Formats: sequence, C-alpha cells, structure tokens
Amino acid sequence: MFKPLITAALFTAFATPAALAGPAERLGRADHRLTAAEIRGDIPQDSRADAVENRIDRYENKVDRRESRRDEAMDNGPRDVAEDRLDRAENALDRREDRIDRRN
Repeated sequence: MFKPLITAALFTAFATPAALAGPAERLGRADHRLTAAEIRGDIPQDSRADAVENRIDRYENKVDRRESRRDEAMDNGPRDVAEDRLDRAENALDRREDRIDRRN
C-alpha cells in the first residue's frame, strides 16, 4: 500500500529541482556539460560541435542578462543586492571566458 506512495514521493523529490529550475539554470547545466567535454578534448576547436557550443554560450549569456535585469528590478534587502552584484560579476566573467574561447 505504501510502496506506490513512497515511489511517488521519491520521484517528486528528485524531479522537482529540475522542474523548478529557470531557463538560465537549465542552460547553465547544459553549458557546464559541454564545457567539460571541451576541456577533456571531446570537442575539438573549430569543429561544428564547438560552433554549436559557442552559440549555446551566447544564448545562455543573453538569458542570464535578462534574468539579472529582472532580479535587479526588485530589491528585497541587502542580501538581494549582494546577490545581484555577484550575478553581474559572474555574467561578466562568463562573457569574458566565452570571448577567450572563441578567439582560441
């Protein structure tokens, strides 16, 4: 009797974080996997897969900037302001890394 209930609860516990993740977070996860593959050497430079990875990077940066602007529009206290500054710095670092990657 409790087996289906426990199974459903476990499935919900594992599926909920992925379902609640925003578009920027989901793109970040995919980008992280592609970057790891590129570092390992699975994706050679100037290949079609590298061009796709670069396009995904650019799109992720666009989504991150939109999300940052939405977050900065609302001020929920000093911690929120600090998080906004951290996000802004992280976005700038991501864009810089992407430019360096495209140059190499």
